[in-house]
Amino acid sequence: MQAKYIKALSIKRIYAERIIDGIKKIELRKRSIGLELGDLILLYETTPDSMIKGGFIADKTISLPVAQMWSKYHHILGVDKDFYDIYFDNCELAYGTFIYQSFSFPSISLKEINELCPNFIPPQATINWRNNWYVHSEWIDALNKGRHQLMEQGRLGEQLSLFA
Repeated sequence: MQAKYIKALSIKRIYAERIIDGIKKIELRKRSIGLELGDLILLYETTPDSMIKGGFIADKTISLPVAQMWSKYHHILGVDKDFYDIYFDNCELAYGTFIYQSFSFPSISLKEINELCPNFIPPQATINWRNNWYVHSEWIDALNKGRHQLMEQGRLGEQLSLFA
C-alpha cells in the first residue's frame, strides 16, 4: 500500500538541488506526468549521478500557456529564461507541479537501488514505486508528515492509515 503514493522522477542534479534547497518551487514538464497532491516524489538524479538523495511532496499541478506560466511564476521556477524558452519551444502549454515540501534523504546509488528493487529501471519521466521495492523509513516519515499536513488543511481527504 505504501508504494501507492511514491513515484520516482528523472531530473538533472542541478534542479534536484534547487528543489531541495527551496529555490525551485514548481517542477516543470512539457506534459502532465501524473504527479498527484500528496504523492512523495523521489528525485532520481540522472547520469552521471544516478542516485536518489532527495524528494518532495507534490502539491497541485497546473497547466498554463507557456508565456503565461513564465510571466506568473518565473520567480519560483528555478530556471533561467533561456533554458525555459528552449525547453518549451514549440509547446502550447507548460505543466507545473507545485512543491509542497522538499526533503533531503540519505543517498542511494543506482547500484544499491538495483540490489534493493527488483527490475528497477531508471525513469524516463516518472515511474510508480512498486510494492516489492525498498522504502527507506525517512521516505515513509516524509510521506506521512506531508499527507497529514495536507489533510489537516482540508486539501486531502484520505485517512492517514497508510502504513498501519
